[in-house]
Amino acid sequence: MRIRTFVLWTALGVALSASVSLLVPARAAKGSGRSERNERVTDGGSATSHFVDGGTLVLDGRLGHASLPRGAGGGTASTFLLATITGVDVPSATRAEGTAVHLAIAVDRSGSMAGSKMTNAISAAVGAIERMHDGDSVTVVAFDTTARVVVSPTAVDSSSRPAIEAAIRGLRAGGDTCISCALDTATSALDLSPGTRDEPGRILLISDGEATTGLRDVEGLRRLAARARDKGFSVSTIGVDLAFDERVMAAIAQESNGRHWFVPDATALAGVFEQEFTSLEGAVANEAELSIEPEPGVTIDDVLDRSFRREGGRLVVPLGAFDAAQEKTVLVRVRMPADADGAQRVAKLSLTYRDVSNHGEVHAEGALALEVRSDGEAQREMDPFVAARVERNRTSRTLTEANDLFERGKVEEARSALARRQHELTRAEPTTVAAATALPAPARGVARPIASDFGEQQSALAQAQSGFSAAGAGGAAGAPPAAPAAKAAVRQNQANASDLSF
Repeated sequence: MRIRTFVLWTALGVALSASVSLLVPARAAKGSGRSERNERVTDGGSATSHFVDGGTLVLDGRLGHASLPRGAGGGTASTFLLATITGVDVPSATRAEGTAVHLAIAVDRSGSMAGSKMTNAISAAVGAIERMHDGDSVTVVAFDTTARVVVSPTAVDSSSRPAIEAAIRGLRAGGDTCISCALDTATSALDLSPGTRDEPGRILLISDGEATTGLRDVEGLRRLAARARDKGFSVSTIGVDLAFDERVMAAIAQESNGRHWFVPDATALAGVFEQEFTSLEGAVANEAELSIEPEPGVTIDDVLDRSFRREGGRLVVPLGAFDAAQEKTVLVRVRMPADADGAQRVAKLSLTYRDVSNHGEVHAEGALALEVRSDGEAQREMDPFVAARVERNRTSRTLTEANDLFERGKVEEARSALARRQHELTRAEPTTVAAATALPAPARGVARPIASDFGEQQSALAQAQSGFSAAGAGGAAGAPPAAPAAKAAVRQNQANASDLSF
């Protein structure tokens, strides 16, 4: 995950802080392997408060606490459960052998895209076609008041490439904006095209405006994004300029396991296309799903930042495709009985996915348990890696909440919320990093280095403060700031919040 910026902020009068690069976490060896915390559950069978298992995808499961204090009179206790799933790099020759990808490009051709935005969108799309390998597939959808397939699912090679590029160059702007039409048409086109289960599919949805026709509510668009996800396609959304609805675009991406990008200057579209296609062609796994099955008496109270479904007593989280070194997390809050000393089994975790290199289904699993203690020796501080992920959720929520305050004209309240969060992070970082460093190497598993995690959060908060400061106050008392810099700040904050939740 990286706080991404494709901005000409100088033109908007906004000073940016630099993004913090993702540091690749330590890798577990390929093949099944397990790692345990120092404090092992004595009566929980093979279950511990931390395990690592996996191959091409590594599943790192851990609880917020290895032990909890006993509650009085039938009491319960709660903690967090964190699953970190990471793609392991494989030799590029092995990864590429027999593996194709399918890219669907959905381009907004409404009237507001006329001029440089359409020119740059066409250029970025053509550049993606030029970069694709022979045997990859592409679909192109253009949408305004309706959507139509400009290029039906087509295998790219030397004979088809010129015709595909010519069709893209022929796009012209005009009409309203039907985002739901684009999602529905692109998903159907990919679903009807031939291809194997090991062929990762992705939709790039480009728009510069709000949905003005078709489905316009967030929940309706989420359902369409979920349909794409359930058919094996993630949707990465690219908001161009300042008139699009950042909440809608972020929700579509989040629901489908895609990324959300803010591109205030359309000349940066080529860079976004490059990163998206690099991720797609580097896929090492597809159709990943994590199942969490709570033990009897254990309740999952909340799922943070991820879409999910319930199948009986199980929680199933679709995660889609992974490229090498990519990390996705699932954070849930669990509640369990704590009225008797001893081992308390919490949940079984199971990860299933398609290994793109081996063209087969793979399974990784583990069980988590903790101890209930009444001797005063229960773990007081949360596992540092779980704590860092909880902090990331809080930072993401703060960015969204600050945006809401700012857009209602409560500029100082928005800045105060950001300042409080910055202070909280500054206090939490030293002890959390020190606790992680003190753990033996096996107990660190494959989670990202915590210092980089906190650095990304601080960078996003500083960027938000800088953006709000440059945007200034609203015109009339309590009126939302309307300057371009204000709109840019809000949209960048939403993109950063989406990144932190990935």
